[in-house]
Amino acid sequence: MKSSRERLAALGVFVPEILLPKKDKKLEKWSVIACDQFTSEKDYWERCGQNVGQEPSSLNLIFPECYLGQVDAQEKTKKINDTMKVYLDKELQSKGEGLVYLERSTPWVKKRQGLVLALDLDAYEFKAGTQSTIRPTEATVFDRLPPRIAVRKEAVLDLPHILVLLDDPKNRLMSAAESQDKKEIYNFDLMEEGGHIQGWIIEEEQALSALADILEDLNGQSPFLFAIGDGNHSLASAKEIWREMKAKGVKDHPARYALVELENIHDTGLIFEPIHRILFNVDTKKLMDDLISNLSASVERVDNLEILKKEVEDSQDDTLGCYDGSEFKLIRFKSQSNMLTAEIFHGFLDPWIENNSIDELDYIHGDSAFMELSRPQGNLGFYLPSIDKMRFFDLVDKKGSLPRKTFSIGEAQEKRYYLESRKLIK
Repeated sequence: MKSSRERLAALGVFVPEILLPKKDKKLEKWSVIACDQFTSEKDYWERCGQNVGQEPSSLNLIFPECYLGQVDAQEKTKKINDTMKVYLDKELQSKGEGLVYLERSTPWVKKRQGLVLALDLDAYEFKAGTQSTIRPTEATVFDRLPPRIAVRKEAVLDLPHILVLLDDPKNRLMSAAESQDKKEIYNFDLMEEGGHIQGWIIEEEQALSALADILEDLNGQSPFLFAIGDGNHSLASAKEIWREMKAKGVKDHPARYALVELENIHDTGLIFEPIHRILFNVDTKKLMDDLISNLSASVERVDNLEILKKEVEDSQDDTLGCYDGSEFKLIRFKSQSNMLTAEIFHGFLDPWIENNSIDELDYIHGDSAFMELSRPQGNLGFYLPSIDKMRFFDLVDKKGSLPRKTFSIGEAQEKRYYLESRKLIK
């Protein structure tokens, strides 16, 4: 009879050794949000730095994207990797081999469940047309990989912000994880309105076997088992490193696996939010004129953001919102069969940006950031709809990767905070 670990491995799941800071360390200072959040709001990261002070923190192990191009990347990467070695030696301790069941509450949701595990990168592929067990959900932008590859390549720690989704309508896996014998390993408030998080490690063979039963059953009911919800480029970077190592003859290594948090797409605490686009320092009239012409669109002015939001969400795949700091506009275009608003919009925007030599585009979560960043003269914000999460697995199966930044799991503050880690060295 196969062990639970062997059965899980057949599904692309690896049971990791979990590392956390030692008991005397302050977890609320250790744990910071994903590096790809608040990319145009440097003050957020400055507050994090002030909060952390001199305490050991994952802030010292990541490269917040708001600093890309503003600091020496090579120097920053070396400092991150050197700090990882110090932390592994002095600040971290093992909590044992197991899966971590966690519950997260935020200002927006009372409870969201997760399961921290490691995924086998041999069961994942991000290239177009993949039929892998673990599927990407957005097109990979290869020029976004080098900074991530640089950090992970020499890293001694796997410290994830990757969220992976499971299609489990009856919530069998998380309910089973919640009911298993387990040991609490953390319970604290996250900084910067991140809410509260509590976690338990599941180690016993019987408990792991019960989870393997459910995953095996779910795997038999779907074309693929796992879809990347957040962190597509981080996982792609890990895959590229492992691909390179395999090409050199390495057969097995800790780098073959990537630590992630698994969530059920049917969790009522998991809400899909839209991601908006802000263009900085552009000829806003030319952009609007070209957009309207290209999409044969009509424009309608509305009084405020609430009306704009409702119209965009109700219309779904044929309406885009726009704000230039003074006026709210609805851009209505002819619906195209089986195409999302993001697909239609980027079909125009990507070549327009290239042809007009624009290099300042950002992806924004939340209404307040959308309003604030759209206001300055020369900036233009586009308000996109969210997608129906109940269509998500079907969309990924039929379309493959969706356009980049098509959806967000919750508000920016609800993204995964760095917390658990594992060794990337033998």
